Amino acid sequence: MWERNKLRLACLSCGREYPWSFTLQCEPCKGALVDVDYNLEQVRIRSEGCLMERYFDLLPLLERDSIIDGEEGNTPCIHAKELGRLLGLNKLYLKDETKNPTRTTKDRQGALPVAVFRELGIREFITSSTGNSSTAIGRIVARFPDMRMHLFVGDEFLNRVNVVGAPNLIIYWLKNGTFVEAHKAAAWFAKQSGIPSARGIFFFGQREGLKTAFFEATEQIPEPIDIYIQGVSSALGVYSTYKGAKQFLGLGKIPHMPRLVCVQEETCNPMVRAWDDNAETVRPEHIIPYPRGLSKSTLRGDPSMVYPYIRKVVLDTGGTMVTATQDEMREARKLLYELEGIDACYTSAMTVVAARKLAASGWLKKDDVVMLNITGADREGAPYPQPNFVVEKQGDGWSIEPFSEKVARGCLDRVYEVIRATLKIPEQMKLDTEIKLLGADLALDSVAQLEFVLALEKEFGLEIPPEHITRENFLTIGHVADYLRKRLQSCSA
Repeated sequence: MWERNKLRLACLSCGREYPWSFTLQCEPCKGALVDVDYNLEQVRIRSEGCLMERYFDLLPLLERDSIIDGEEGNTPCIHAKELGRLLGLNKLYLKDETKNPTRTTKDRQGALPVAVFRELGIREFITSSTGNSSTAIGRIVARFPDMRMHLFVGDEFLNRVNVVGAPNLIIYWLKNGTFVEAHKAAAWFAKQSGIPSARGIFFFGQREGLKTAFFEATEQIPEPIDIYIQGVSSALGVYSTYKGAKQFLGLGKIPHMPRLVCVQEETCNPMVRAWDDNAETVRPEHIIPYPRGLSKSTLRGDPSMVYPYIRKVVLDTGGTMVTATQDEMREARKLLYELEGIDACYTSAMTVVAARKLAASGWLKKDDVVMLNITGADREGAPYPQPNFVVEKQGDGWSIEPFSEKVARGCLDRVYEVIRATLKIPEQMKLDTEIKLLGADLALDSVAQLEFVLALEKEFGLEIPPEHITRENFLTIGHVADYLRKRLQSCSA
């Protein structure tokens, strides 16, 4: 049954319908996705107004009074003639999401989930993030003093949460933890407290807004889109685009479905690994327990729960999945800026890598209409808040203690300090997790390596056995931080 003759919630597996509510998964189907569908006979797309007003009939809200204008959307879509010439693609288009308020496409899932929460009577919720979605959502939550957002964030991602001066944004910092562990801690806290958890791709309020980038692009590009390419983590944006394209196809606004392409970085590509193995699910050998990468927004090493849905929509459209190497990403980012004037992040650069590879292989034809979702840019130097709490692993659960200056240094910051001190690196030189310590970049010789290890032992109060000094543990600064996080957690277990 349609709610208000507009929408309905139903399990993708068994088809069971649910009343309009904060129902994300179907218990009888072992947690299958509960999705929202719309009565296309009642859909009218408006030509004016804010994003939610224009596409209200295809968004999960019942009341127009629930609309929140976050000033997101209406971003440019440019015909990339110079880049297209280089790649051999005559009809290459870039949807420039760097023009959103927080410089990423995640602004499309900023105001909408808050609007859905409020319509459903929810004023407090839990989430975790590598920075982009939490910044987008937190910016909107800050407008509403009656709301509280509990955000769990890993060690190296705190500086990517760029919302300050918002007392109703409560930050839980895993000073020795990764994004994966922050996600687990958030789920544990939700179970302990009973506070609703946003759950990323499983919350229709978050995923539905991302399809609006495709909606806009169909109006901006003079021909129907043949291929849509996006860098992915959970691939929430690709799933949302699939749904949006299906809806526009049903409305007669496009003549065919675009082929969907997911791109992942070589150091964090569990979906591509599973895809290349023609696996229906993510198997243990595909999972990356401690993901690393240049693309900070896509470091999800275990997408087991979402991969079957993404695989299905990519297969359904005749799409594919592609891996981008770090060298390819660096070059692509440079090309985006030099040829098209877009200062984009590495996640965005991955789409250029994929287009180049697929064009070279013949999978893309020169006159295909190709849309790259340039999902965002870095917020370099943007202010970030001080955490409210510090979270650390404790047995089967987590300890949560008030933040104080005495515990202000996370694992990664401590590694940075040791590197600067032992290698005499000046403060003006920027350090990053992907800087190599062995074989390239800093290329430590045996003497420097020994000094570095001794300094780490002193700083962390741990003995580092010679057999632990391997490429797996010491290849990059990020590898060292991950190794030490594991050691610290094993000590506290």
